[in-house]
Amino acid sequence: MGPVLTLVAMALLAGARDIAQVARFATRLKPQQRAALALPIKKGTRRFYEVPTYSVFYQVLSRMDPEAFALHLNGWLSQQAGALPAALSLDGKMIRDLIGTVTLADAEDGSPVAVRIMDQKEGTQRCEQTAVRALIDGLASLEGQTVTGDPLHCQRELGRGIVEKGGEYLFQIKGNQPKLLKHARTRCQDEAPLLSKPNPATDALMSAG
Repeated sequence: MGPVLTLVAMALLAGARDIAQVARFATRLKPQQRAALALPIKKGTRRFYEVPTYSVFYQVLSRMDPEAFALHLNGWLSQQAGALPAALSLDGKMIRDLIGTVTLADAEDGSPVAVRIMDQKEGTQRCEQTAVRALIDGLASLEGQTVTGDPLHCQRELGRGIVEKGGEYLFQIKGNQPKLLKHARTRCQDEAPLLSKPNPATDALMSAG
């Protein structure tokens, strides 16, 4: 199962759009690459590593429960606590407009700490916002961590959930929340700025809309 899922991930990153393209990607791997993936050696040969067929990829992907896989992956990531980088960046990505993932990942190198499955950006029971709240609720602690996210996640309920886990958050504000944007601008004018000189990135963050 591990090598098959690894091949799927590699193929998607290389631009594959369906199972047939994933299978063709696998056949192009060199012997050293096949060995590194621990693929089986074909019977009767010494060093011919077999790659999964189209049927194998189809059976694995069609039978795998994405929710169960995400929970299993979360368990493994929890076991690696301390060995993996801290996760701070929150983001959701759709895969071929069919299914998506919400990931809490290290802001420096993208190493994931927790993932959750979603099916749309907005408007469904398993949309990105709902998946993010479930992901945060499932974490044991965010003590000492700062979670960042785009304007989609600038919601009171999510912010409260992060703080209750001991963390802090930094979310972008857009013009679709005019009262909050106005309040933020007022606070920035009334209080001493964090930087002594104007920061174009900060100005763009506050005025994005």
